[in-house]
Amino acid sequence: MITHFDDLHLFITIVENGSFTKASDKLGVSKFALSQSITNLEKRLNIRLLNRTTRSVSPTPEGLTLYNDIVGAYSAIGLGLQKLAENQENIVGTVRINASQLAIDTVILPKLTALLMDYPLISLEIHSDNSFVDIVEQGFDMGVRFGDAVVDDMVAVRIPKPVKTALVATPQYLQNKNIPKNINELENHQLINIRLGLDKSPISWDFKVNGQLVEYLPKSQITLNINPLTAIKNHLGIGFVARSQVENELQSGELIEILGEFADEYEPFLPIIPAENTILGRLKWC
Repeated sequence: MITHFDDLHLFITIVENGSFTKASDKLGVSKFALSQSITNLEKRLNIRLLNRTTRSVSPTPEGLTLYNDIVGAYSAIGLGLQKLAENQENIVGTVRINASQLAIDTVILPKLTALLMDYPLISLEIHSDNSFVDIVEQGFDMGVRFGDAVVDDMVAVRIPKPVKTALVATPQYLQNKNIPKNINELENHQLINIRLGLDKSPISWDFKVNGQLVEYLPKSQITLNINPLTAIKNHLGIGFVARSQVENELQSGELIEILGEFADEYEPFLPIIPAENTILGRLKWC
């Protein structure tokens, strides 16, 4: 037997309101349509469900049994739909974010206090990964990438502040050494570089010379897949970092900037999400 669930919903509404008129007003359908639907339902079930009088409507014993059997299920369905609608208005659940340590330190962590106040129903899992894995393939909801690293089927939320770079070393490392005055003189020093993955080349250091971009690939004695700052602070050589990471150290003299007049800027970091995820696109990172 095929039962039309819309008819059952009409039946529940009529029982709860005690009249066709009130149910009609609540549902926005005519009394005739309601009466016809219930008549068709009774014919299909071969059971009289409602006692009808000119003043009121009440369930028969069989109708009351049917009402008691189905009203809980319909309430659960309604609650589920309500929660689904609410979740479209609120970001709820766990958000898994993939980002480099630099992005975590400079973009994500400084904004978490305000972010969690705006979205109290979310939990964050932040995974540090300098190799920039495929976000969807690895099961992440978001990633943070440089401005030129947004792939197809992703949506980016631009953070306006660019990333300025700095070439730094400790005074201890530079002691009794000539501080480079131009890019070529870097070859006389121990250089610390980054390679983001075994399948990738070491990164080039970008400089601006007379307004032109100069890419320099250092011949490094030490190559890391993590932020080089700890190695730099251990006096192992000259390294290329984000200036925002070392502002305090430069002011205190713990680190010394090298070739600062040639420092370049990168496009801002971008929180990126799969294009179909319109809810996470509302996260306020800016």
